[in-house]
Amino acid sequence: MLKKYLSNTAGNISIMFAVSSFTLILGVAAALDLLGATSQKDSMQSMADAAVLAAVTSGETDRAKIKKFVETSLDINNSDGLELNWELIVNDESVTVDLKSPYNTMMMGFVGKKSLPIGAVSEAKFPYDLPINVALVLDRTGSMAGDNMNSLRAASAVLVDQFAEYDADTRVAVVPFSNYVNVGLSRRNETWITVPPDETIEIPAGECYMVQPTTCTTYETRTQTFYNDGVPETREYQQCTSTVNDGPEYEYCPPARTVERKWNGCIGSRSGLYNKTAAYRGQRIPGVLHASCGEEILELTDDMTEVKARIDSLTASKETYIPIGLINGWRMLDADLPFDSLSNKEDKRKRALILMTDGQNTLSLSDPYKDGEHTGSDQAEANALTSELCSNIKDAGVDIWTVAYNFDDPISKTMLSECATSSAQFFDASNQASLVSAFEEIGKSLFVARLSR
Repeated sequence: MLKKYLSNTAGNISIMFAVSSFTLILGVAAALDLLGATSQKDSMQSMADAAVLAAVTSGETDRAKIKKFVETSLDINNSDGLELNWELIVNDESVTVDLKSPYNTMMMGFVGKKSLPIGAVSEAKFPYDLPINVALVLDRTGSMAGDNMNSLRAASAVLVDQFAEYDADTRVAVVPFSNYVNVGLSRRNETWITVPPDETIEIPAGECYMVQPTTCTTYETRTQTFYNDGVPETREYQQCTSTVNDGPEYEYCPPARTVERKWNGCIGSRSGLYNKTAAYRGQRIPGVLHASCGEEILELTDDMTEVKARIDSLTASKETYIPIGLINGWRMLDADLPFDSLSNKEDKRKRALILMTDGQNTLSLSDPYKDGEHTGSDQAEANALTSELCSNIKDAGVDIWTVAYNFDDPISKTMLSECATSSAQFFDASNQASLVSAFEEIGKSLFVARLSR
């Protein structure tokens, strides 16, 4: 009988299945709770960052008043209604906020783990006068036409006025971008750039053919949707639906003509790893023939009147390629070619890049790579390069602030938020008032505060 009992494995299998199923369920439950805990930690870190920046930009030094600013900031940003326990540390140099709040588990409570401890710490330095170099990387694409460009000018004026009032040595560069960036015709023969010769193409006369003149007798109103830098617009137009002959046929002979392909100051992208660094490293930057790219960049200057004038001169046209703006903003803050500002080597000089855009990437590198051109439409590729450039710029010690203006694409907004040095340095502005407020807040924080951890 014992032998028969030992040979009966049906019950053993059921027990093993039950044990393994419970283990699997427990693993899934733990993963879900850990995901929720990570999300809560990210939210708490954003709250802590915002709180210390609010404290050090308040202009207050009294601990009780600083505490009030921290409390207000935490209340405003605690959108999930977390039960926060926090500690405030204020010394002569900085403000530190240490947040704690348990994450109430949803599944792990079944095995006795009803909560997980979550914490976030942020520190910001009090005001101190350091020299600073700032690169303004500004979207001038077609979707910026009209009110958007007027809003940018108004917000930039507020920011530049703050630059002018700052006591320390402040230098500002302007990098307008769209499909390309314009470095100016005067740089054509610089050692760091390679520009093909201008081309003149002679097109011979065409073969003659007969043309019948007609007059339209009936029109129909139709609508057409087209895209301006990724933004859909619908317009009405009159379509001729019937015609009558209007006179005898005549012979038309297309004349010979000349097409000129000139360089207008536009630069594109280097290939491979060279397209992910500001460093020159002997690899020239390609000039792009027969391209239009708007107003010329302005190198670092302490003349704020000139900075304002350059921004006021911006026009709107072409498509969006954020990487070309980012990498040239980074070049402005680098001591190497092409712009080789030696002030970027100064140990105590801060470097900051402010990126403002009103839309998503609509262009990408040409595939296959062709002379630095951006004629592709792979948004995922352009976004990935944007994110990699942001990481590389921050790793180089540059502080990044980003502003999304008046658009809805969640993927691009997430990309811009993650591009900023901290979540508190990303702004989502929907109108001129909020854009002005964002630039004003950047100016205040840029010069009087920075996150140190």
